[in-house]
Amino acid sequence: MFLNELVKFSQLLAQTSRRNEKISILINFFQRLEEQERVPGINFISGVIRQGKLNLGYRRLIKFLDAPYEKNNKGLTLTQTDAFFDELKNIQDIEKRLRFVYDFFKKLSQEERNFLIALIAGELRQGAREPIVLQAISKFFNIPYEEIEKLWMQEKEPGILFQRLLKQKAGKIEAEIQLFKPLRPMLAVIEESPEVLLGKHGAIALEYKLDGLRVQVHKKGDEIKIFSRHLRDITHNFPEIVDAVRRIDADTLILDGEAIAVSRDGKPLPFQLLSRRITRKEGIDSFLKKIPVKPYFFDLLLLEGETLMDKEYRIRWNLLLEVLPEDIRIQRIVTNDTSEAEKFFEMAVQEGHEGTMAKLLDSPYKAGKRGRWWFKLKKFYTLDCVILAAEWGHGRRRGFLSNLHLGILDETGKKFLMVGKTFKGLTDKMLHYLTKTLTDLKIYEDRYTVYVKPEVVVEVRFNEVQKSKKYNSGYALRFARVKKIRRDKSPFEINNIIDLQQLTYIT
Repeated sequence: MFLNELVKFSQLLAQTSRRNEKISILINFFQRLEEQERVPGINFISGVIRQGKLNLGYRRLIKFLDAPYEKNNKGLTLTQTDAFFDELKNIQDIEKRLRFVYDFFKKLSQEERNFLIALIAGELRQGAREPIVLQAISKFFNIPYEEIEKLWMQEKEPGILFQRLLKQKAGKIEAEIQLFKPLRPMLAVIEESPEVLLGKHGAIALEYKLDGLRVQVHKKGDEIKIFSRHLRDITHNFPEIVDAVRRIDADTLILDGEAIAVSRDGKPLPFQLLSRRITRKEGIDSFLKKIPVKPYFFDLLLLEGETLMDKEYRIRWNLLLEVLPEDIRIQRIVTNDTSEAEKFFEMAVQEGHEGTMAKLLDSPYKAGKRGRWWFKLKKFYTLDCVILAAEWGHGRRRGFLSNLHLGILDETGKKFLMVGKTFKGLTDKMLHYLTKTLTDLKIYEDRYTVYVKPEVVVEVRFNEVQKSKKYNSGYALRFARVKKIRRDKSPFEINNIIDLQQLTYIT
């Protein structure tokens, strides 16, 4: 199959919001694929690249849209596109990488270029995300969706799952948990207060919410492996975690937890420092003292050969208590009292953590699922910001100004400083209003961004500030989300840089 054919299927998916129609389009797409195209093809249509992150952002990529088109090009296949990603992954020098992408894009039509930019940047929004693709696979093979979900919990890519099912012989499908084959981690949803949870469920467990690296550790005898949340083997990067797990008196187990960078006195350090350890391939020993790491575990998925995922969380925790040393267990309480929950939250924040996790005591471990069993309780802040510019959206937001450039005032109250971008929190009504209003306020426009008079004020919610060289304020809002449009405020009534610095701890 040629890449331009896949792009047409992607466009069909974007044109409908009906689940069953999307599933039918995907099944038709599956049927058209040749054997060697199945893994890359199904990955691409799902917004997945087998090679992982390529460290090329959207703003860099859009420059390649103007590359001259080679008219005599016959078109590129899916396998050729996959081979391009393989080669790109192996090029370290940034200038060589950009030249390689530029030369490849010369062979692509404008529609193919748009598709690949969205795919590489992780912004392919045509409605073929994980649940839809898994349902299409379920129908294609006539296998119950629940069985597909079990198989999916230990697969990195939808294309590999599809290929595995094709090769599966008649009989029972093996979907049991396996040592040294990582599982997708269970995920949480955001809840602003424990009060609602306590009202619905009574007593809940609260744990410190760490700003670290999700780790899954598998142990069998002396063999120990560590996997990231993306199922990548990172054992080599964290020998101190291996040493900590060796102390556990159990022959076989699988643990779920979080690793954080810590200072000499054991206090948590920003995730930005920890990320340097994650990407390091050589010289790990020199980083052990510079950026020490400590694990904290909060769940037990397998113990001495017995799978525990279907057991209640309270049972899994009690088993964890029996085998895990206290110094590598997450800080935790069980309470049905709102004031106690709030006090525990404040204690977590004061100790330098993000907030708390709330977990239902009877919850199973749902690998890869984001259900209403686990909840993130984070400290949120709000700022009134002005919109400095907005980028045209794609996918469902094509034709709308979506990604907002946010600004606050400097110390003098006369100049605006950029503090980040967000496309989150925008309702359809907001998108219509902002597109019309910002277009009327346009100062100038490049290919993808409309720069506007700073007049529209929005209230933005976020939960952290970090230092950033990217913006002229020197800071960036993390997890920013538009809460509402403030039509009652002028741009010179918004928050300033001093407010930002005083509002929260700058990491």
